[in-house]
Amino acid sequence: MPESPGTDRIENLLKSVHDGSYVIPYFQRGFEWVPSMVSELLESILQNYYAGILLFWELNKYEVQIEKWDPIWGAELKKTPPEKAILDGQQRLASLYYAIYNPKKKFPNRNSYYIFNLNLNSALNEDYDNAFDYRRYSSHQTFNHLKKKHFEEWAEQGFIPICVLSEKDPKYPLQKYIDSKEFNEWINLYLSKNNNQLPEGMTSHKVYQLFNKILNYTFVYYPLSSERDIADICNIFAKVNEKGMKLSTFDLMNAFLYPKGVKLRKDLWDNYNNEALKSVDSNMNEYLLKLSSLVRQNYCSSKFLFYLIPGKKILRKDQNRKLFEEVLVRDGDEFKALWRNSCKYAEKARKIIMNTGNMDFGAIKTSFISNTTIVPVLGAILSIYEGNSDNLEFRRNLKKWYWQAVLSEDYSGSSDSIMSKDFREWKDWMKTGKEVERIAILNPDFINKLNLKNCRKGSARYNAILCLLALNDARDFFKGQIVGIGDYMNETIDDHHIFPKGITGLDKHSCRSFDELKDCILNRTLLLDETDIKIRNKRPSQYLSLMIERYNKEAEAREILRRHFINEAAFEHLKVDNFDSFIEEREKAIKDHIISMVGITNED
Repeated sequence: MPESPGTDRIENLLKSVHDGSYVIPYFQRGFEWVPSMVSELLESILQNYYAGILLFWELNKYEVQIEKWDPIWGAELKKTPPEKAILDGQQRLASLYYAIYNPKKKFPNRNSYYIFNLNLNSALNEDYDNAFDYRRYSSHQTFNHLKKKHFEEWAEQGFIPICVLSEKDPKYPLQKYIDSKEFNEWINLYLSKNNNQLPEGMTSHKVYQLFNKILNYTFVYYPLSSERDIADICNIFAKVNEKGMKLSTFDLMNAFLYPKGVKLRKDLWDNYNNEALKSVDSNMNEYLLKLSSLVRQNYCSSKFLFYLIPGKKILRKDQNRKLFEEVLVRDGDEFKALWRNSCKYAEKARKIIMNTGNMDFGAIKTSFISNTTIVPVLGAILSIYEGNSDNLEFRRNLKKWYWQAVLSEDYSGSSDSIMSKDFREWKDWMKTGKEVERIAILNPDFINKLNLKNCRKGSARYNAILCLLALNDARDFFKGQIVGIGDYMNETIDDHHIFPKGITGLDKHSCRSFDELKDCILNRTLLLDETDIKIRNKRPSQYLSLMIERYNKEAEAREILRRHFINEAAFEHLKVDNFDSFIEEREKAIKDHIISMVGITNED
């Protein structure tokens, strides 16, 4: 069957989307555009600018029966078999369908429904940059519902929802609403109210031309023959999309695995019901591939992830540097087993990172995790050490490795090579007992050289100290509850200032560094939001008096603050609102705690 380009109008293309003739294959990613991109596409179409070629795959009866399909965002799969799969153009067609057909579905990755409006005054004056806008609603708004409330207002203000283009005349359902008598009367009303803002000689015919300009915009499309097999189609899809909105490694793997019987996105990821793990990082699906790659081949950069495609032959060198072929994953079933193993151990890693036990790492909120890129490495380590994870020496070494990794901030940038190196060293330790380099360099000198004054919110080191507070059983200043455990119902725990940010009246001689260091980790701790409100804008000397009154004795207040790495000297500085000396003492207290906590001495 010849594969020659064709053309079709937006109106016809969207009808095919709406009736289920055009679908999305399961190896495609989802609709990912944001509302502003939809408006920009409509602006281009109104100006008859080039908006790209569409790529379709004409489906044969066999593919229709054996494969699964998704509708365009907001459309529905119909009982009749689909005719074409969209390989390139999903984002554009989904945008146009959402704007013009106004489906009863929230905009992707939003918690609202969006209505896109055409500003007639701007469009007719050829001010195309302001021709479209959008408004969001908490509930779905049909055109008829909006029309009942705003019909005359639209005429006065000179705009109308673009979904008018898909509406039918209620009196004559086979006729478009924009061809109805009612709409013609509305256009004349609009022209009468906005005559002074429009070009001279403006007529209703020119307004109709504007609407038809959108519906009649023509896309060039290229149809791939139904005779092509699924492997060929997936390769074409991957190569074409690399040149557009760049595909992630997960998207590419999804396409390459599909012909191998592995529906990575739909079956293995979307149907994976661990929301706790998914919420750790939006890239967790790719991290699971990295974990699989570490376990199978000791490396996890994108190049190595593609070696996990079932049946893929790769060249290796043996100990004598002779080349040989190797297949890492035999078939789809082996890949699925590898994936399930990765999910299992990534979740174990997440629990260790987020729990507050003796050998856990204390990130009580996902936003407190120092580096999410540690999850695949930790998961891979746990995977190969299965059955021995309670070994005391292993857990002590794991503890040292983790804290050196987050405090050094080595995992904060591009970390594929670091992840791979650390994992290989762990494997060597397990086989030979050779010390992991990261553990070897964790010593008091390393800790004491850390600059905690530069730790700002969101950094790995900042989060690490929040985790240490949770692990140290820090208690809320006034509730007295341990912040790292328990059910606080509607109470929220977060990182808050010790010297409140908005306080006034500090002595300029003892608080010279306040403006510079007030937001660093040395002036932050874990508290309930309720307590932060209570101490807000109070000097420490003021709220310390309230604490002592609350607990009836100063010793109890001192003990609570000690758990926040506020030692005796730092407490005395708080009593007199001496910020500069407090910061110095608290930095010392935190470093002393880290040294003690990881069990290192000068002899180490």
